[in-house]
Amino acid sequence: MSISNENSIGVVPIENSIEGPVHETLDNLFKFDDIYVNYEIEKEIKLVLAVNPSVNSIDDIEVIYSHSHAINESKETLSKYNLTNFIPVESTSTAALYASKQKYSAAICSEYAAKLYNLKILLENINDSINITRFIVISKKLTTYGNKTMLMFTVPHKPGSLYRVLEKFYINEINLTMIYSRPLKSIPWQYYFYLEFEGNLEDEKVKDTLAKIQNLVTTLKIKGTFSRLQYRASNYLG
Repeated sequence: MSISNENSIGVVPIENSIEGPVHETLDNLFKFDDIYVNYEIEKEIKLVLAVNPSVNSIDDIEVIYSHSHAINESKETLSKYNLTNFIPVESTSTAALYASKQKYSAAICSEYAAKLYNLKILLENINDSINITRFIVISKKLTTYGNKTMLMFTVPHKPGSLYRVLEKFYINEINLTMIYSRPLKSIPWQYYFYLEFEGNLEDEKVKDTLAKIQNLVTTLKIKGTFSRLQYRASNYLG
């Protein structure tokens, strides 16, 4: 996760309705202190099975590339066609690129990616169920106004540490919309917590809560307040 300069932005997936949080995104948000969240976007993802021009039928497919989430989101549907040889790659767009260069290969990707790399779409709407992905817009600018706020923190490794932090949100009647733990890369069997809650950094109750948890955490990373953008284009993301 890299933002090249102060005026650049990026768009990355953070959560999927089937697979849950995107670990790579969370870990990079925790790693890079100068990256903040400005907006969120929800989009229904419609996956296709796109193939190299050498493929004339499903029986010709030898390998299928895609992101691990996309594989898990369509594995049941594709198993009905006896397609089980999956290779995970970093993104669905990368999968389409690989499929464009390798004979008898395929990609699970968006219609946009298939068209971009001149692949043939063999199957449409291969999702096992409704698939919505939440994306975030990131930059080096901390925003303080919006509907929700994100923070990440660590607590002392002793009983009640997490409870004491969450209690402050309860006392100030701040609604938590997401809490998730991820392992610290540097210390085995210890974790950081990812938290989203309703409210913004200019809200007095939020300010009071953050002030009170300062002495309860060992690390606190405020990733910004953000609002939801309405996304209308149909096939670009994913």
